[in-house]
Amino acid sequence: MVFLWVILPYTIVINFLLLGDCVYTSISHFLPCTGFTMLYFFVGYFVFGLAGVFIQRKFPLSQDLFKRIGVMLPVFYIMNILLMLGFYAMYQHLVPTPCLPVKSNLLWVFLFGCFASTVITFLNEAVVNWSKWKKAVTETEQLKSAYQKSKLYGLKGQINPHFLFNCFNSLSSLISENQEQAEQFLNEMTKVHRYMLRTDDEHLVELKEELKFARSYLHLISARFGSAIYYDLNVSTGLIKNYLPPLSLQVILENIVYTNIASKSQPLYLSIGMDDNSLIIKNSLQPKVMCEEGTLLEGLDNLITKYRLMGQKEILVEETVSERVITVPLFTKAVLLP
Repeated sequence: MVFLWVILPYTIVINFLLLGDCVYTSISHFLPCTGFTMLYFFVGYFVFGLAGVFIQRKFPLSQDLFKRIGVMLPVFYIMNILLMLGFYAMYQHLVPTPCLPVKSNLLWVFLFGCFASTVITFLNEAVVNWSKWKKAVTETEQLKSAYQKSKLYGLKGQINPHFLFNCFNSLSSLISENQEQAEQFLNEMTKVHRYMLRTDDEHLVELKEELKFARSYLHLISARFGSAIYYDLNVSTGLIKNYLPPLSLQVILENIVYTNIASKSQPLYLSIGMDDNSLIIKNSLQPKVMCEEGTLLEGLDNLITKYRLMGQKEILVEETVSERVITVPLFTKAVLLP
């Protein structure tokens, strides 16, 4: 594309150096020579483009810019010398034209070809890096937007009137039945809300912190649903120092609990385990006929989008008739937003 922008002035200059003033003395001289030259160099620079793509693949990173250019330019200079020799041979033996090549300008033709290759190479790198920069800016803004949405979902979780009402209702029942259990319930409820507040401005947290939250959260859910929900946490201690976005498990667990039927006759099973460097959340699939899915599904979609924008492996959601499996990749080190 860069060459297409410069091919007309390139052709005019190279024809002047090769054929002298003769090519511009009449339209009958100018048009055929311009057409032949443009076609020849279009094919020639297409080959240059293939060589450039090959070198680009060998040195694809942005920090390899000068190394990439340092390899490209010598290769292009050698190709230019061969291209210009072929150019002279084409007008001497293949193209019928009244304008004969000016052999004394051969050195200037070589120099101009190499100069043009240098300019085109730098222009091409500038265009490519400009495109990468725009893409990076867009992805950064999308990531910030996804992060702000996750903060909003966390805030909604903190002040969710249904969740608070259910917690206080369960606490009220426990106070009259078992004060020791009521005290433990209140302690876990405090841990849940303290964690939501503490992670409000963090981009990633350690897995062990998320698991502590999950245990407290599931304790509250279990106290409310009783034998209608069974859960199992089995996570390797060797990976608990890896990272994931804060409140990821809240989004997933809320989605599981509030979009599936949970009753004594039809209990809901869920488990949190590990596979390689990923968290595996499984649950029995028994969707409610009517539920408020909008925000819950949006929260899960936002988490998936956040992973995609952070350059991590994507979250996988796989479903069968009776089970859903969510695979959440873990970060091996903390990643901060730009």
